[in-house]
Amino acid sequence: MGLIANLKKLFNKNIECGDELDGHFIYPYPNSKRIIHVNSHIIVGDKYCAVFVCNDRVGDVLPPGKHKITAATLPTTFAKLRLDKPNKNGKIPKTFKADVYYVLKETLKQQQFYSSERFVKKSNTFGKVKGYSEGLCDIQVLDPEKLFKVLLIDRYYIKPKQGIELVMNLVGNEVNLVVEKSKHGFSEIVLNPQLLNEEMETDLNEKTDSFGVKISNAEVTSFKLSKKVQKKVAEFIAGRKSIESQFENSGIKYQPEQVVPNKVNINETSGQAQHQAAQHTDSQPQIIRRGGLKLEENANQTYNAKLNTSEVFDGQNQKVCKYCNKTIGDKYVFCPHCGFKQ
Repeated sequence: MGLIANLKKLFNKNIECGDELDGHFIYPYPNSKRIIHVNSHIIVGDKYCAVFVCNDRVGDVLPPGKHKITAATLPTTFAKLRLDKPNKNGKIPKTFKADVYYVLKETLKQQQFYSSERFVKKSNTFGKVKGYSEGLCDIQVLDPEKLFKVLLIDRYYIKPKQGIELVMNLVGNEVNLVVEKSKHGFSEIVLNPQLLNEEMETDLNEKTDSFGVKISNAEVTSFKLSKKVQKKVAEFIAGRKSIESQFENSGIKYQPEQVVPNKVNINETSGQAQHQAAQHTDSQPQIIRRGGLKLEENANQTYNAKLNTSEVFDGQNQKVCKYCNKTIGDKYVFCPHCGFKQ
């Protein structure tokens, strides 16, 4: 029976994929010679659509179901290849060459995006910040034709496991644009990543619509930065924790922006993150990168400013904090609202 089944598969001219589709976002039909037979059939599963690509250009997109390969079902492909007209020998073509891709139409949950291009953002605290964004989101293909036009700009073929990686790189690059254009400074984003996530909720889909996908529940979880900027960010976070600790020792309630633990792993924005930050005040700060890269040992807390609570709170004259724009005493060394040094 195995031999008969293999022979049937060998001579079968229909296009059909079964269990091999499982786990794939984009799956190319395994046909090394790329030969498609006219009047054969293609079977498309309920969760998928089929994209025909001829001469490196998108032809037709077929919905779920069983379709006969004719000019009626593939009008764009047949017109481009002139399959409904006699060739130079006076015969109607019985075959043509094309790549067929199965594309998942359902929403994929919690997929990791990572930018392939760097973002650049000016920061008063860290200078010019250059880095890569990483995070998680739910993704769904709404327009396969748009998507393949973008994916095939600089390549001729998409490998089975390459599809999701390419798409998530596109998403990561669009997240970079949100970071660059954000009205919030990079220090604010590090301390309270929810600010950036809220901006992505409204802005990201306007950008990803250009390549036919819908993004939801997007959140940036980490930034991959240069070692120099990593050290500055680690010292900044260590300094904020030092301020918090001094306020706690003085008995004064301290409520600045939400404090992130001693790593740039910005998806922990709850009260638990603040608790972890207080617990690890004396530990060596680190920056999360791919694989959990740690800072060098000499990048320990270098924030040496001393906070004198009597000097901060006894002034009668008033001034405006240059970071949060709230009114404070003119002798304040650190703003009691946002925690930044004046």
